[in-house]
Amino acid sequence: MKKVILASIFCLFIHVNSHAQTKQASIKELFHVMQTDSIIEKTFSSIVPSILAQMPNIPKDSASVATRDKMMAGVMKIAKDICTKMINEDMVVIYDKYFSQAEIDDYIRFYKSGSGQKFTKMTPAIQADLMNIMMQKYIPEMSKSIAASVEVIKNKESK
Repeated sequence: MKKVILASIFCLFIHVNSHAQTKQASIKELFHVMQTDSIIEKTFSSIVPSILAQMPNIPKDSASVATRDKMMAGVMKIAKDICTKMINEDMVVIYDKYFSQAEIDDYIRFYKSGSGQKFTKMTPAIQADLMNIMMQKYIPEMSKSIAASVEVIKNKESK
């Protein structure tokens, strides 16, 4: 009897463990069909000009531009490496937590469809448009608001 119970527990453990691995493999397949790594690459490439546009105080001589470009390339590589690690590790755990196997399978079917492929293809352009709007419209407004708040605080402290 003890052997039967032990064998049952062992089989249950193997079944649960293999199910989790299958689901995690499905999640990784989902990220693949979503072209998550490609989207991140395109997104970073499209936001660099917006970031550089917000750095007007950098001299325009060739040495300064070369230094700035080298610095931005280094920062972007670090950011991409972090995002890749996050996708391959942390996001798998998070998706596993919030989505069932059936839902993951539904998403895979969607992203393999024509509409899903178009959504994936257009995502970097949409994100670039949003980033440009944010940088042109909202960041300057936010900067003014922060500067005004800092000025109020300075005035209160000087009294």
